[in-house]
Amino acid sequence: MSKVFHYRDVTPSQVDTIAVHETHQDDANGLHQAIYRCLPGRSSSRSPGEGRLETLYVLSGTGTLHREDGDHPLRPELASLIVGKDSYEITALEEMVLVSVSADVQPSVECGDYRATVDLADQSTQDAVSQREYQVLFDPAVGCSGVTQFLGYIPTIRTPMHYHPYSEMAFVVGGSGRVEIAGETSTLTPGSCFYLPAGVHHRVENLDTGFLRLLGVFTPAGSPSQNIPVE
Repeated sequence: MSKVFHYRDVTPSQVDTIAVHETHQDDANGLHQAIYRCLPGRSSSRSPGEGRLETLYVLSGTGTLHREDGDHPLRPELASLIVGKDSYEITALEEMVLVSVSADVQPSVECGDYRATVDLADQSTQDAVSQREYQVLFDPAVGCSGVTQFLGYIPTIRTPMHYHPYSEMAFVVGGSGRVEIAGETSTLTPGSCFYLPAGVHHRVENLDTGFLRLLGVFTPAGSPSQNIPVE
């Protein structure tokens, strides 16, 4: 399969009320990405498992996340973090689509107070190189030791060729454009996803008048502004 594809191009496995599109997996660093299409109703219990964590981001639809610490509403642009053996269930009021990225817990990383959910609207916007912006959802500051999850915004530009010191799962939330990864160029539309191993050369071009919006989750945790240009 090509480096960039739409998640619906992946045949899902059906787990009770959830169709799971497994898109990318790298066992070397523990990053796994899947798209959950939740049908109306309540799912069975799920858990990242010992030594693992899972981030969820709601793309569309509404429902409830049932956790041991109580019930949490689910709606677009809300993110959730589940750690270790903590279990959860999802009730969807309509078809709901979520992006799941799981990773290894990093016990040696110092973390702040744990937060179960984060609303994108409450997160500050920060500047990155090439006129880009981003909003962090989960990172060690809010109890997420293994990854940083963020929304990135790319204006109508083509970024310089560069690479990152971290490995990243990426999902196109909105807009359209192109991405060049290790010399191969692919089209980006909402629902496209790709994987950038640490050190791989790439650049992104936004072909719309508005922002190209990317959901990124990377390990090891750090700043989304980390960017090493390729001369």
